Amino acid sequence: MKNFFKDLKFILYKRLNRWLRKSSYYSDICMFFLKNKINYSLWNDIYFKNSNKNELIKYKVEIVAVSYKRFGELKVFVQSIINQTNNNWSLHVIHDGKNDDFLNIMDSYQRKDPKRITYECTNRRYNDYGHTLRETGLRKSCHEYTLLTNSDNYYPPKTLEFINQAIKASTLSRPDVVLFDMTHSHIDVGRKKKPSYSFFDVFYKRNYIDIGAAIVNTELAQKVGFVDKSFAGDATYFEDILKQKNKEGLKLNVVKIPRVLLVHN
Repeated sequence: MKNFFKDLKFILYKRLNRWLRKSSYYSDICMFFLKNKINYSLWNDIYFKNSNKNELIKYKVEIVAVSYKRFGELKVFVQSIINQTNNNWSLHVIHDGKNDDFLNIMDSYQRKDPKRITYECTNRRYNDYGHTLRETGLRKSCHEYTLLTNSDNYYPPKTLEFINQAIKASTLSRPDVVLFDMTHSHIDVGRKKKPSYSFFDVFYKRNYIDIGAAIVNTELAQKVGFVDKSFAGDATYFEDILKQKNKEGLKLNVVKIPRVLLVHN
């Protein structure tokens, strides 16, 4: 019997090692959470199935989208927000530089929903990956959570419904960040050898997250601001949020929705 358990332990050890070698992606994530002060939990789908979908919405999301031309995608993006099954949102779109086509398109949407849809053009083109525009929109955000994104992205109709239910169902105190998975139009995103529009498993770590795949508590985000205007600004933004929370002597509360809720174009 002793030999049996010894052999079994050896077999399990070998299989675990083999799995970790093949899944260094997940082992790296686990080590990251252990080293950093992050409370991480997955949303329980059972809550959504048993919850009252007509329940009063409590948590509102400010969506700040940066834009530069690509007006066909802009229309698809705005319509995807209008099509949300939850009405707990407001949308502010900022164009990088003045553009009459942008103004005409957004004016047509604002006339249909003037209370929730706003827009503006910057006085000049910054051309810094949209980061200055994100900083501008973040400062103006007044809802509990803020989603920073691009105006060529797409969100399925139940995105905000799932997010709201995940916040309510969280076993953590009020989540600081809610993440969700995505598909990405770029090749080899996050240094992963994958073709365009592949499934992207989002985690709270550099190279594993995108600016449009997470909502953040607005108060926390505004403390941090959007400092890094370089190509890596997205990742720095999330790292600064973690540092700010840890600076306050607290762990960052992160909830992950294991669903593809973003099509990144």
